[in-house]
Amino acid sequence: MEIAFGILGQTAMLLHGNVDVNWASPRPRQVLTALLTAPNRRMPLDVVVDWVWEEHEGDPLDARSTLHQNAAKLRQAFNEKSVPAQVSVGKGGCLLEVEPGLIDHFRFQAMMDKARRFRELEQHDRALIEALSAVRLWRDDALADLRTERADGWRTRWVRGEWIPANAFVVAEQVATGQADAAVRKLTELEQAHPMELSFAKLRIRALAEADQPAEAADFFRAMYARYREEGETRAAQELRTVNEEVLIRPDRMIPRRSPAVPESASVDQAEPVIRHLPPDIDDIAGRGDLVALLDAYTTDSAGAPRRGVVVVNGGPGVGKTTLAAKWAHSAERRYRHGAVMLDLRGDSQAARAGSGEIVDTLLSLLDFPVDQVVNPIARAAKLSALLARRSMLVILDNVRSSDQVAPVLGVLSSCTVLIVSRWRLKSLSAKLTPLVITVFPLGDRYSSSFLTRRIGPRARDDAEGIEELVRLCRGNPLALTLVAERAVSRAGTRMRTLAGQLRDADLLLDLGDEGDWPGTSLRSAFALSYQDLEPAEQRVFALIGLHPSAEMTSEAIAAADGRPVPEVRRSLDVLVAAHLIEHPADLDRYRVHDLLHLYAASLAARLSDVDIARRRMFEFYLRMVVDAYRLQFPHKELLDMPPMVSAAPTPGFRTVAEARQWVLRERTSLMAIIAASEGVLNGISCVLPAMTTEFFMLQGRFPDAVEGLTIAVRAATAEGDAGSLASCLNDLAVVHMLIGADDAAERCLLRALELVDTHGIVIGSLTVRLNLARVHLHAGRAAEAVERYRKVFPSVRELGDPMLCASAAHRFADALVELGGHDEEALGLYREALRRRREADDVTELMLTHVALGELLIRLGRLAEASAECRAGSALVEVSVLPSVMKLNTVLALLRHAEDDDKAALVHANRAVDLANRSQTATGQARALSVLARIVCDHGNPDAARELWREAAELYRGRARTAKAEAIEVLLAELDARGPLVPAAREGAGDTVAMPSPHLRILRGHRA
Repeated sequence: MEIAFGILGQTAMLLHGNVDVNWASPRPRQVLTALLTAPNRRMPLDVVVDWVWEEHEGDPLDARSTLHQNAAKLRQAFNEKSVPAQVSVGKGGCLLEVEPGLIDHFRFQAMMDKARRFRELEQHDRALIEALSAVRLWRDDALADLRTERADGWRTRWVRGEWIPANAFVVAEQVATGQADAAVRKLTELEQAHPMELSFAKLRIRALAEADQPAEAADFFRAMYARYREEGETRAAQELRTVNEEVLIRPDRMIPRRSPAVPESASVDQAEPVIRHLPPDIDDIAGRGDLVALLDAYTTDSAGAPRRGVVVVNGGPGVGKTTLAAKWAHSAERRYRHGAVMLDLRGDSQAARAGSGEIVDTLLSLLDFPVDQVVNPIARAAKLSALLARRSMLVILDNVRSSDQVAPVLGVLSSCTVLIVSRWRLKSLSAKLTPLVITVFPLGDRYSSSFLTRRIGPRARDDAEGIEELVRLCRGNPLALTLVAERAVSRAGTRMRTLAGQLRDADLLLDLGDEGDWPGTSLRSAFALSYQDLEPAEQRVFALIGLHPSAEMTSEAIAAADGRPVPEVRRSLDVLVAAHLIEHPADLDRYRVHDLLHLYAASLAARLSDVDIARRRMFEFYLRMVVDAYRLQFPHKELLDMPPMVSAAPTPGFRTVAEARQWVLRERTSLMAIIAASEGVLNGISCVLPAMTTEFFMLQGRFPDAVEGLTIAVRAATAEGDAGSLASCLNDLAVVHMLIGADDAAERCLLRALELVDTHGIVIGSLTVRLNLARVHLHAGRAAEAVERYRKVFPSVRELGDPMLCASAAHRFADALVELGGHDEEALGLYREALRRRREADDVTELMLTHVALGELLIRLGRLAEASAECRAGSALVEVSVLPSVMKLNTVLALLRHAEDDDKAALVHANRAVDLANRSQTATGQARALSVLARIVCDHGNPDAARELWREAAELYRGRARTAKAEAIEVLLAELDARGPLVPAAREGAGDTVAMPSPHLRILRGHRA
């Protein structure tokens, strides 16, 4: 898990290895700093203020409004950087929801806990590595952005309780692992910052004694003992004396420093040859500095001396494991007096794999030992072990296929630093030895671009756009980058963008390199080595992954295509993870495949005998899951006519509505890819799936996804020649266009749909489209035209008698009358008719919205008792309603309490509405809630805070093309600036806070009206 937040220094975003301390303005950073000290716990507002605002600044006039604004900026930063965190502000305080492991000081604690466990197991080397990794997280003074009393207290507690003990732990483990000199140097650094720290003083005596410097230890003891006595620290002085007596026995006796002994083998070492058996060194490998540093850390002690042990380097095919190992070996070989050897064990080739006997014989030969003199393989291994015991050597075993290939010789190599390079996860080896493991991942885009530019030269620098496209195609795979660079160099007349265009052909990209004197070095060849090593079941599962249109998938989706039970398929997926052909990136049952491997898997899938039926089963799995989710979320709505589907195992199903919504959100990328991939292949899915997913996407405010899916649905329905489906898709697309402010596009879609339904005599479709045309007029600010259209079509809607359509038409007609003004009694009657119809249809979500709209109109008319009754009825439906509906209810409740002069309750509801609007990420809802909060805050005597809230609301309205709403607020702001504080006009409250019912009714058994 990668750290996302850092407070051990300036408050930083730490994603993707980059430290960003300027990700936001100072105040939001300070608020986040405070919340990061106690994540997932609600921090009272006054406590946050104490954390953030220094004494000379004074507290904010309206803490909640101020913190709301800072929380909004934090949410924006989290969204921009895709940080998995959420911040909210409510009556109970501020809450930061985030996995603690993403915060550096919690990661620090976890690393130290792990280090202590290793020490308990007497694995001091590993304990030291973990502890060093922990202390490296420190960048500067903790909470550097905060200088308040609370921050000072936290900082002091962290230094005393965490930082000093961790460094003492590091020093103690350095002593335990025979690195006493390094421990002395470390203590010298630490004592500059903490000169009187008793734990460091005790450790210095032990370290000096272990470093064979008893005289220095005695001198240090006398000086520190006297200093503690002078400072009145008699207890510390006595503890130091106890340690000194334990270590040196007689501190008053001066022991001369002993000169370092000359090893007996020194003369032997000088006489023995140095072996250098490495591939040629290569140029700089940009983007691998962190891995090289990790290799250095894992293979040396803190003094830089070689460390015995095993380190495993693994990763997928073509990611540059061997290149990394070879490059590092050339930089590290100077540390090994007797040399470095790199052996290819041929685990990933067609040739016979090297066994333990061949490894022993090769190393004996390199050591110039006559192998033929010893016939018994056990005796040969013993001889090699004896020869290596008095040497300092690095041995790299490359292309290892399995643990069995190397396990028998690791005991023989126990005196060496051993690096094992494999594209497989060597599980049994890990179980026996617990080696340190480094995984090599693809390069980042910046390093990929640098790689191509350096290899290709001036042509690359002159065509940045072409290089960017090549980088996108290679996806950070070093082998792909190398092959592309070679092709570019060999074709001097080809522009980079032309080459990129050619390589969009998947087969050409995969086969690149299989020409000239480079046969067998293509991506396909490299990937095939791993694929051919799989069992048939795993080969099939990998090929089926190629049928999945996105790079991330679940085991259920693959099992649906495969036809085997999910547990069996999951075992096959685990094998693919071990082979580094796919990744299992999180705790969820989700798997990810690199884009290039995805292309290769797709080429394999094309050869499957049942490819068409497997694809259909996979795509229909997603459709059936969406149907299950839809039935839970919208039980009152009828399903569209489903396309014919093949028989399949039952779907897992959902237990709750929340679980269903979360699944759709989590699978959004896959669902969009399924919709696109179905077009022209399974047009029935391309028509039906967008219609249902759009309902969910609208709840989540993901309008671009809704537009994209429905646009594909329109094309698919056109290709099928199905007028009814095409009209439905056009109608749905028009509703989404309208909600994002594209009223012209919405009207074009509706006019096209109207022509279809009228031509084919689809009555309910004709009425629905006409209702939506009226709604577009209202949305565009043309209330009079909207009312006129509703008057024309509403009698026909009543005559048809469909309760869902009648309810929607009555509600929207009432909205238009309210907006036009002067028709309040007629609007009241229509809202009540909508309530009656919704009860008939058991449409709970829309029922709540009509209660809310009716309540708001009654507030405007001053009929507060009736408004309160409607709001109570709406509140009774909260448990079965979606987030945007609850947000609108709280907006109206805030207006009601404000009208009743209960501003305390009004602020509670207004702030809750803002919180819910922010969580739902619905711009119109956010603007509406902010506007109501501004009105209450202004009337409460805080015009400055109200200005900020209204400005933010106006900006949100403009972003959604709700120009009339934005202009009304801007007029209000101008009046406020000219006259000072005033009570906002009733038109702002009524016009700006009208509850906008969900747009989801359907033509032809379910299209949106």
